[in-house]
Amino acid sequence: MKTSVFNILILSLPVLLPSCNKEQAKQPFRLQAGVEQTAVKTVMGDKSESKYPIYWSEGDVIAVNGSLSQPLAAGDAEASSATFTFDEKPATAGVYNVVYPGNATSGRVEFPSSQSYVENSFCPGAAPLIGQTDDLEAPVSLRTCAAVIRFSIKGNVKLTSMEVSTPAGEKISGNFDLNLNPQDGASARMNYSFGSGLELSETAKAIVFTVPAGSYKKGIRAVLKSSGGSTMTLSFFTTGDTIGAKVCAFPSTTFQAGKEIIFNETDPMGGEEIDIEETAGAEGMNADDAALATAISVGSYNIWAPSARKSVMDADDTVSEQRSWANSYTAVADMIKLLDCDVIGLQEVTRMVYKTTYQGTSDNKDYDGNVHTLNSLLPSYSWVIYNANNTTYDSSFPKNTTAAGLGSTDAILYKSSVLTLNAKGRAWLNGTKTAHPHKEYSPDEGVANWDGLGTNRPATWARFTHKASGKQFVFITTHLDLPNAGEKSDPAFPQQRNATELIEWFAPEYAGDLPSVITGDMNVDAGDTAGNYDILVSGKWKDCYDIMKEWGTLSYIDQRVKGTMPANKNEEGGLSSWRPDHVLFYGFTPSFYMVGREKLPTANGEQHWPSDHLPVKVVLNF
Repeated sequence: MKTSVFNILILSLPVLLPSCNKEQAKQPFRLQAGVEQTAVKTVMGDKSESKYPIYWSEGDVIAVNGSLSQPLAAGDAEASSATFTFDEKPATAGVYNVVYPGNATSGRVEFPSSQSYVENSFCPGAAPLIGQTDDLEAPVSLRTCAAVIRFSIKGNVKLTSMEVSTPAGEKISGNFDLNLNPQDGASARMNYSFGSGLELSETAKAIVFTVPAGSYKKGIRAVLKSSGGSTMTLSFFTTGDTIGAKVCAFPSTTFQAGKEIIFNETDPMGGEEIDIEETAGAEGMNADDAALATAISVGSYNIWAPSARKSVMDADDTVSEQRSWANSYTAVADMIKLLDCDVIGLQEVTRMVYKTTYQGTSDNKDYDGNVHTLNSLLPSYSWVIYNANNTTYDSSFPKNTTAAGLGSTDAILYKSSVLTLNAKGRAWLNGTKTAHPHKEYSPDEGVANWDGLGTNRPATWARFTHKASGKQFVFITTHLDLPNAGEKSDPAFPQQRNATELIEWFAPEYAGDLPSVITGDMNVDAGDTAGNYDILVSGKWKDCYDIMKEWGTLSYIDQRVKGTMPANKNEEGGLSSWRPDHVLFYGFTPSFYMVGREKLPTANGEQHWPSDHLPVKVVLNF
């Protein structure tokens, strides 16, 4: 994809082709396109008097009302003006929308959800240009609709990725109309890749990314990640100014783990008068990568079991069939890829979700008789998952792991390229009503309903070594009982039992004093009347959301819209304020928190939340 900002001159240059059987062949249509000096494209000359000479590139494509031109030939490239050829003249219209890069949807521009570093390329992402005309015989100017943010960085680390987001939740990637109004599926973040890695040195490297021009209440945030796992945060335009469609160049900075640098623009082209404010962070950590703080990205996602989806759709015809597992499992996988966590805990995993070596007549098949498993769509992740009898998940899915008949379990997904699995296991959070001593699992008791006190819930753990730094940590995921699953006299007790077992026995037993993370759908939020949330934060593990809010580092959007569930299953009520999905930590410093609120395309292209829960992603430093 090319990144461009230019004016385009359109001329009608009809050419007659030979006719056959006295039928006139279609006439090709040619457009002459000119590029302004102040534009931004991949191929740029040296800056001269605050302007950059711009040249067309081989393969460039433009569109008029959705009609795509042929790719620009090499002989027509490397110049500021070129002629594009269409198979035929666009259909007559009152208004012609002209878009670069070309796409087949009239009146739509797209900012990519992934951009990549290209050395010595001023703008490697796609910065669209848009324009309108009512006369194809007259020149038409395209205006840039992208803000191009450019900064330089040096240091002694290898950069692997960068996540760009908006703390106030404004959309920066996906589809937009010609007025830059975000369309369904637009996202408040964008992932930036450095490929096999960008080695920093004492010579600063220029990094460039593009976002839609517009207003950003809390600015734009970019989190750089190194191969050693350390992160550094750069914040731009934090004063809430409107960012114009222009090049915004910032001065050089040095990578420092745990540091946040705030840039406030005063000179968009020069950079000499840019204000820089350094905020609190790690001190003196700009040596080699091994000496830097290590960061890992962790997450939690209740993916909504296929059986639970079916029961809801059977009972409520206002819930779209697109929310069935068969129609939305690819969207679940897309969300997990978009989160790009090093390790993530999943809840409500069933035999229809995870493909096993056992090929029974019904195992792994959805209600339409077909297989729609998740792990085949996530090749970069390895799994920690167990059967009901606590043996490794290597045969058919077990009978119900809960007395409620859900037949689901938890799973830990991790990137083996980043983490080494040292140990793993699972146990049950199943105490008694009078106290909370742990009971070992037995086939007769493990899935029992404990005297009407709710369902038995497992917790899964894994101990990892971070490959680049050699540091170890423990990751735990679970799914606590419902808030009202117990007897009428004490409906909150099953959840209370689960929470107490988790914090007083399970986590101390398997995590010890190592840095550790507890994730999951806890089915309880801070302030719930039963007080079970207080149990979760009564030990040494603290909720990332609470701590970052207390420190003043939680984003505006996450404070304003804290819920991790839609208000209802048919999605008509927006998002609820209930936050049952949590990331608790010990031995880390949190530097990033977000909820994945994007709707993604399902089987027929409809935009839906992939699950009835929203995922949570956190970056932790240790």
